[in-house]
Amino acid sequence: MSARCRVAILGFGTVGAAVARRLTAASGAPSNIHLTHIFDRRASEKRASLTADPSTDSGSARAGSHADAIVWTSCIHEILHGDADVIVEAIGGAEPAAAWIRAALLAGKSVVTANKQVMARHGSTLLTLASRQGRQLRFEAAVGGAMPIVRAIGEGLAGDRITRLTAILNGTTNAVLSQIESTGCTIDEAVRDARARGYAEADPSADLDGDDASAKLAILCALAFGLRVDPAQIDTRSSAAISAADFARARQRRATIRQIAYADYDHAARALTAWVAPIEVDQSSIFAAATGPQNAAVITGAHSGDIGIFGAGAGGGATAVAVIGDIAAIARDKAALVPAPILDSQFFILNSVPEAVC
Repeated sequence: MSARCRVAILGFGTVGAAVARRLTAASGAPSNIHLTHIFDRRASEKRASLTADPSTDSGSARAGSHADAIVWTSCIHEILHGDADVIVEAIGGAEPAAAWIRAALLAGKSVVTANKQVMARHGSTLLTLASRQGRQLRFEAAVGGAMPIVRAIGEGLAGDRITRLTAILNGTTNAVLSQIESTGCTIDEAVRDARARGYAEADPSADLDGDDASAKLAILCALAFGLRVDPAQIDTRSSAAISAADFARARQRRATIRQIAYADYDHAARALTAWVAPIEVDQSSIFAAATGPQNAAVITGAHSGDIGIFGAGAGGGATAVAVIGDIAAIARDKAALVPAPILDSQFFILNSVPEAVC
């Protein structure tokens, strides 16, 4: 059994709350992981909600780690200068999240984040800092929810040279599009349904317009190709205008529509083709099979060929799976070092969205 690992959570929104409920449930996490602190700007208001929805994770509170023993605070310094071994960043947005991750690493904490905007824009710098501090920064939850694509690329396929990534990386948009496909409803009705099921934020524009997926694709380009890609460099087309009529036309061609994130790197020519767009995919493909908030990816390697991966990509529960997996990895070996990537900025980027874009 690994040594006791103390965890503090920054933010008690959808993700932070899901992680907290899992960590305080009898069957929610490894027994050596203990949630000790929760930071939220409205800590006093949100405290009662930790145990208000037991359906999120069945089972009574874990002995010795009852929710009542958790320290709630609205003071970030209490977390940064506390005794937590791991800080989970779940506040979202680029700032102050990036600054707080940096401060946590400087304070000698390891960090787990679900923040794709921070990792897409500052990941290399923060990973370098973590390595220098002898701490870990893990971010499986930033890309793909419960679909373990970060580990698949960074560890499982580390022995190959990856040449192409094709993926559904936004569960919210996939839930919206597959709802239109199955019911013939309008996009506004599909968004309301996704919001009611906990798959969409109040404003889903970053999801539908592809900004969320382009940030995730930039992270994967760093992992897969060793490239420093700014999400703004990726050609991104919106899915907000897709209608039931578009699906009807695709169906006539034995296809359906999904928001696809695509990156292909020609290592010899140092040329990257990268885009995010709603396109037609064959009805027999792994992407057509991904419905609701599911994500899917096909990773192509020079030696391994196509590797498929599939899983839930939206919702607090799915993201919490990835977060807790990262916490468990740190708890197993707190002294492990994750080398910072050496990223290349000298490459050509080609934005060639296919003609089948909708």
